[in-house]
Amino acid sequence: MSQNIVTAIQEKMGFTSFEKIDPNLPQDKTDLKLNPATNHYTQATVITALAGIYEWGSSTDGAAQLQETGQEDNLLQTIFGDRETDIINAVSYYGDKNKEATAQLMKKVAREAIILIKDNVGENSTPEKIVAYVASQRHNIFVYLPPDLQLGNLINDNSIDDVTNKMEGPVSSLMHFFENLFAEKK
Repeated sequence: MSQNIVTAIQEKMGFTSFEKIDPNLPQDKTDLKLNPATNHYTQATVITALAGIYEWGSSTDGAAQLQETGQEDNLLQTIFGDRETDIINAVSYYGDKNKEATAQLMKKVAREAIILIKDNVGENSTPEKIVAYVASQRHNIFVYLPPDLQLGNLINDNSIDDVTNKMEGPVSSLMHFFENLFAEKK
């Protein structure tokens, strides 16, 4: 079983626990901010960066780029392409935070995530191994995605905002298993 990238990032960067989003309860930014146990801006920033890495690294071409990526200044541009500014703006608005600070935190998270991916895949990594690892993280990432971000609209993948990504339980777990299995075949 591969390491959960979300909890690994939380531990590595010293973030408080994130709150799983209940797909059966409508929650908006105001509702989520009322829970003092979780920093929802940090959660949104981390999950958005990881979702971008998931989208980018789940194709063989993206995984090949990820394999060669290091500490580039344009990392968010590489991950999000021409949607970078819109995504940073959305996360900044969500957390009522400065855009530059949001971009810096997202870049820091992305760098740490790439290091974790490379560590989990191992020394003899191939784009196919990276795709498999990234695909295995799908549910781990999207169960924490705040619905107010509407990230799927921002990155042109409406399946991301689908509430079934956040469902848990015996049947949902089986469905997520098959989801991950087929996600590896992109």
